[in-house]
Amino acid sequence: MLNSNSTSKVKLIRKYLKVKISEDNVRFRGHHKEREHVYDLIMKSILQGESHSALIVGPRGSGKTTLINSVLREVSREVDMESDVYLVKLNGLLHQDEKVALKSITAQMQLENVVGDRVFGTFAENFSFLLSCMMTGADRRCKTMLFLLEEFHLFCHSGRAQTLLYNLFDITHNKMAPICVLGTTNRLDVTEALEKRVKSRFSHRHICLFPHENTLVLEDVKELFVECLSMPIPRHVKPKRKRMKSVGVETMDVDDNCIKFSIPDEIFQKCDMDSKQFEELQMDYLESWNAHIQSLASDEKVVDALEKFCYYTFNEQILRNVLFQIVSKLSARKPYIDVTDITEVIDNTVSGESRRRLLQSLSILELSLVIAMMHGMEIFDGQPMNFEMVLHRYTKFSNQNSSTQSVPRPVILKAFEHLQSLEIIQPVRATDAYGADTVSRVQKEFKLYTLTVPVEDIKEAVKGFKALPTEISHWVNNSVV
Repeated sequence: MLNSNSTSKVKLIRKYLKVKISEDNVRFRGHHKEREHVYDLIMKSILQGESHSALIVGPRGSGKTTLINSVLREVSREVDMESDVYLVKLNGLLHQDEKVALKSITAQMQLENVVGDRVFGTFAENFSFLLSCMMTGADRRCKTMLFLLEEFHLFCHSGRAQTLLYNLFDITHNKMAPICVLGTTNRLDVTEALEKRVKSRFSHRHICLFPHENTLVLEDVKELFVECLSMPIPRHVKPKRKRMKSVGVETMDVDDNCIKFSIPDEIFQKCDMDSKQFEELQMDYLESWNAHIQSLASDEKVVDALEKFCYYTFNEQILRNVLFQIVSKLSARKPYIDVTDITEVIDNTVSGESRRRLLQSLSILELSLVIAMMHGMEIFDGQPMNFEMVLHRYTKFSNQNSSTQSVPRPVILKAFEHLQSLEIIQPVRATDAYGADTVSRVQKEFKLYTLTVPVEDIKEAVKGFKALPTEISHWVNNSVV
């Protein structure tokens, strides 16, 4: 019969690690220059009353939101955020409509009682009224406003949503009140979708977070593996004494990181959890657990699995999802992590089967474009292709098969762009004599792309594709001349 004490220990460790893996979004690694840039913009807005706007650009999972959260955490230690800053967070998935956005802004600034049942004609009138309500004192000064716009590209889809952007950027341009507008997006060409009036007021400051190219990627993954799966061990550290040479007086230097591998208090508050419940875990048990994690990190099979993961991708979010699945398997009958659990989860994550499932989730048109590109690259000995070349091969195939429905060109282009967003195709980088990137200067129809999925996976995906037209099944193995 299982000991109830050991069962509770495993439950506590599993609970702590799940929160640590999934909810800890305030600690940021790497990109020190970019992080310092964001920190300077926010601090200048708060302390010096300056107005700034910037876009943080990077692929999904690169840490854009985590960067902002880590900077806000540092800023909150230096200034009083509640009394000095209005923090407003908007998301393009929720606040595309200006009325919905204004309602959320009013609620986050806690001005519902001031607005009441007032009726205004335009968004600008509403927003200017909110600004006037926030200005206080003899000099009519306003607290710094910090706007964080997640999924910034979704605010650019309609003129009504761009009205919000126009009014925010207009404040930074006219210096009506100290404001800092930070947007996050995974679209490099997002500014091309902005209207002229919005473009003229945007600072065009881009902070790019591209995946780092580091020769020690495996060491980074092993370090993150140990950090995410280790438990904090309280250590009573005596404060260090520093002697000031000029005065000869000893000062106390207290280390804030006395407890290693611990979760920040902000995370417990966000999850509405009491951190004292984990104090029941004994020191000996925590030390044995951490020793177990260290032994896993040095195990050859685990290192091989992590190296395989690095070859596939180095995305911290994907790695955290892998670790979450591993921790979820802990139970009273299996209180420690097995090597087989790690290798199985990583194999399922990076295996060819997952790529085939992704291909099978595509529409018929998208799969046809993949097949057209596959045959084109075979004919041209693996050379990259642009949209026009792929469209030519697809049109040739559809013309020879009367059962294939004709699709408008804009729809085909949208399907091609969706393949890029899924990273089934990747743009080929090109530089000029000075090392500058020339891809951004090329029209999207003529940018060169290459397939990232092996031909074998495409053929296997077609075999298991349900309700696939017979012509496309034949087309996979027989190219159109």
